[in-house]
Amino acid sequence: MIKKYSNALFLAILCFCYSVSAQKTEADFPVLETINPLNIKGHMTFLSEDALLGRPPGSPGFEIASNYVKSQFISLGLKPANEGSYYQKVPLIHGTIDNDNSSVSLNIDGKNTAITLSEDIILSPNYDKSISEVSAPLVFVGYGITAPEFNYDDYKGIDVKGKIVVYIASAPNTFPNSERAYYSFATKYQTAINNGAVGIISFMHPSNTRRTWASSVSRSKNGSYKWQNPEGLIAGSYPEIKATALFNNTQLDKIFAKTKDKFDEAMKLFEEGKSISFPMNIAATIKVATKSKLVPSHNLLGEITGTDPELKDEYMVYAAHVDHLGVGRAINGDSIYNGAHDNASGVAILLEIAKTFQALKEKPKRSILFAVVTAEESGLLGSDYLANNPPKGKEKMVATIAMDMPFFFHPILDIVPYGAVHSSLGNQTKEVAGILGLKISPDPFPEQVIFIRSDHFSFIKKGIPALFIKSGFMTVPEDTVDRSVSDVMWRRTHYHTPQDDMNQDFDFNAAATHVKIDFLIGYLVANEISIPKWNVGDFFGNKLGKK
Repeated sequence: MIKKYSNALFLAILCFCYSVSAQKTEADFPVLETINPLNIKGHMTFLSEDALLGRPPGSPGFEIASNYVKSQFISLGLKPANEGSYYQKVPLIHGTIDNDNSSVSLNIDGKNTAITLSEDIILSPNYDKSISEVSAPLVFVGYGITAPEFNYDDYKGIDVKGKIVVYIASAPNTFPNSERAYYSFATKYQTAINNGAVGIISFMHPSNTRRTWASSVSRSKNGSYKWQNPEGLIAGSYPEIKATALFNNTQLDKIFAKTKDKFDEAMKLFEEGKSISFPMNIAATIKVATKSKLVPSHNLLGEITGTDPELKDEYMVYAAHVDHLGVGRAINGDSIYNGAHDNASGVAILLEIAKTFQALKEKPKRSILFAVVTAEESGLLGSDYLANNPPKGKEKMVATIAMDMPFFFHPILDIVPYGAVHSSLGNQTKEVAGILGLKISPDPFPEQVIFIRSDHFSFIKKGIPALFIKSGFMTVPEDTVDRSVSDVMWRRTHYHTPQDDMNQDFDFNAAATHVKIDFLIGYLVANEISIPKWNVGDFFGNKLGKK
């Protein structure tokens, strides 16, 4: 006999059955079995060899690494993604400081005092003039931030027109993590210009120990880069600012000589989320002599064409940078900055993701763009160039996943998905975490403003939702060391040093887990009918989302 059920009971049974059937596991994606941890190890080993001398843009080592990646694109069957070519030219302008013709002095009570370059202060190249000079009063403007969303304005009530602003190179710790990251770097120059400043001196917060002064000096000697657009304009050069410098935060008494008490008071107020700015009652004269040259570089772009006639013109983007720091200051007798984890690992994972997509019997509805980019270490330049100058036909980039130092020194129990809380990509992230049996954890190091420090942020600035996923630090009973402590120690002893080579205790099975995570999220996005969207009321959606 057929039993009759009420509508409510029938719907409850239907929903229950659907929820059970919808709870997919890793076994539902047999293509994941094709992922090989040794492929990741092999790619990393080649890309981080001493013979490549750290892969700085424009170097023979970079070209060797690039040719290797191109050969992998070919062997994987990826189509050239830039009008028949794997290459997207990225013209870089490399600038270095001519210290012999540069100088900085402070005028205190009518007396000029020389400031020692590299010891007290680091000058940044001026990309618009070979010689740039400014002489103006110094004004302390806290963090140098105007953030109306938080009713915070370091420039309120202070006149900086025609003056040199001095600020802390971060943001208030009372800001939410990602917003703090955004305001730490992304807006400061333009905010200073909007208020009429002609020079900038920044310094790290006195409590900051993430980067030593010696490492900052070492990197400055290698110079820095900007990219040049097809019309010949240099992106991000800010010609209104005549001089930009970083001051040694152990020597701050030299520039706060007349206002030390006010500075001490300010540091206390900042802890309460309050702002204070004041004239420093001294002036500075800065002369910046810049040597610049054009450095041809390129991104590598390969694609898998989508199968849906309407969606194939939309692109799910995977990005990883292949450049590193080259040869620099010797540490423990080694001066080659191999960049194994940063970021041969990301490129290796991207290549394994591409292989996994190619192993699918049926390709996704949307197209997939694989971008191995240049000059990330110089300010996310390759990805920024791509986001601002997409190849013809690739204008509809709907989402990006960046792979950069994902951290695989232990089995992965949880992930930290930077960007997931800002857009609907959080839905796919949660689904994939469930499929793989992983937990999702919050940012364990908000003070490091990681959210804006890799290539995904270049796409976010263009209004494209993006993710950057790192492993978390959940432990199992047999762990003898706090994994978050291990991360901190790694950053102190290996990050941006010659010790970031293949002589590290990598867990390549964990690296394969990263492949699974990033592949599955992108796979789900590429097959969804609707494109990823910013969450309603989200800070980045409101600030940067496409209108």
